[in-house]
Amino acid sequence: MSLYSDVLKVVRRHELLDGVRTAVVGVSGGPDSVCLLDLLALMADRGDISVRVLAAHLNHGLRGAESDEDERFVRELAARKGVPLAAERRDVNAARSSGGGSIEEVARRERYSFLASVAREAGAEAVAVGHNAGDQVETVLHRLVRGAGINGIRGMAPARAIESGSDVRLVRPLLQSRRSEILGHLAERGLPFREDSSNRDPAFMRNRIRNELLPLLESGYNPAFGEALLRLSRSAADTYRLLSDLADAEAGRCVRGGAIDAERFGSVPDALRPLVIDRAVASVTPDAAQFDARHYEAVIGLVLDGRTGSRTDLPGGLAAVRSGDVVTFAKRPSGAPPAPVAVPLPVPGEADAGGFTVTATVLDRGAFDFDAFMRTKTRYDEVMDAGAAGGPLVLRSRRDGDAFRPLGAGGRKKVGDFLTDLKLPAEERDRVLVVAGGDGLLWVVGHRIDERAKVTPETKKVLVLGARDANATEEDG
Repeated sequence: MSLYSDVLKVVRRHELLDGVRTAVVGVSGGPDSVCLLDLLALMADRGDISVRVLAAHLNHGLRGAESDEDERFVRELAARKGVPLAAERRDVNAARSSGGGSIEEVARRERYSFLASVAREAGAEAVAVGHNAGDQVETVLHRLVRGAGINGIRGMAPARAIESGSDVRLVRPLLQSRRSEILGHLAERGLPFREDSSNRDPAFMRNRIRNELLPLLESGYNPAFGEALLRLSRSAADTYRLLSDLADAEAGRCVRGGAIDAERFGSVPDALRPLVIDRAVASVTPDAAQFDARHYEAVIGLVLDGRTGSRTDLPGGLAAVRSGDVVTFAKRPSGAPPAPVAVPLPVPGEADAGGFTVTATVLDRGAFDFDAFMRTKTRYDEVMDAGAAGGPLVLRSRRDGDAFRPLGAGGRKKVGDFLTDLKLPAEERDRVLVVAGGDGLLWVVGHRIDERAKVTPETKKVLVLGARDANATEEDG
């Protein structure tokens, strides 16, 4: 059976394009998006779908001339196919400097903002993207590594709203298609495509999962591990749909707006508690935080065992506060200091604290591309000498009396004084995190590393640290 007929069945089975008159296809120039554009344009030409197909390409400008070549390629591809194209360039580094987050997350956020804007301007009801079965495997494995529950291991859905509250659907017609099938279709059709060099960069966790962890699991433990993860995600999705109906009923008993009745919550079955919490959070913000298991455990503990006045800070600027027999979710006031936190930061690995996720990676100096790092670096990225850093590492709130030797400053300085010299408002100073290890502080997150941790000609291994908003999802890799 051809990929064309397989994808058409998926489109019809999941009603991805039902009621859609215009669909925007996100085209990066890679094999998946080129294949998707070709298939949907073919389906429209043959009358299998009654949809007008448009193409959209965002130039992130992150890879210099390579990014410009991608844009040129997509323009030529769209012209050959006679498909209208919307193309735009955005400064992802500038967006990251102002809003924070990892370079991956900011690029993803800008991409979907762009696609949504193209859809609105074109009056499109759907945006199609080229995520395939391999992307689904990587997404589920990434979430497992981070400690996701049943909500996370469902993986990516075939369709969802592109933005909170939007009527425009994001659809994934290739989500059940293998990369080998996609490449076979492109070869059969004689269609060229572009390869993104950043997909090989081990500084990104998703690349390490794709290029290191997944091959290890398949070669050393189960050759069909990817298929097993896909079965797990489908089973989790089926189970989640059933639990969601039950959770709606439980939430009707114990959730009022953004508040949970602690006494009634006590009788909610364990499996439904995270879903009930989701419903309370969704009443506070349309962009409900994507909690992992640790966040749910903290909230459940607060509801069942917390005392009046106790609280827990959560991703997305949220806080849960216990008052009598009620736990209320609300946006943290801008002046309210977060509760002190201190969590181990594994190397390699990541840790959540104070609304941020900090990722740590160790690489041989010879394998680290300093030029590429510096092109995309913001204040939320740092590289240092792994040997000088020592360990174990801890990600924590800054404390009174914390001091370090700011790189290039020459002498020792209290962190509080350092931040005051930067003219940071008091409420921002209260929220600053630090990474500590070995003999003291290594990084005042978002600001400066310690002099002792700098990379020198003698450095053999580098420690790469990156911080991003802990509320960012990994769904769309």
